[in-house]
Amino acid sequence: MKAQVYSINLNISWKVLKENVIAVNLDDGNYYTFNFTASLIWQYVDQGKSLQEIEQLMKEQFPDVTVQSLKQDIDDSIGFWTSEKLIKTIDNL
Repeated sequence: MKAQVYSINLNISWKVLKENVIAVNLDDGNYYTFNFTASLIWQYVDQGKSLQEIEQLMKEQFPDVTVQSLKQDIDDSIGFWTSEKLIKTIDNL
């Protein structure tokens, strides 16, 4: 199975403030604040984790949340960030 991996675009500046990620698109000035769950996913993307690795890490982090709900959060976050050009696909291993 191919592992989908993403990276944060170079024009995005971000940092973690009080467990939440704040990201700014330096090209258009748009800024984004992510909740705790999305912030974890973002940091896993920054670490070069594949979607499968992110799913596993999120399952470990939130054992009481259904797998379906976690996958939906991951898919929603990745989809939004891709549409906003905050991240891009870097590899199909």
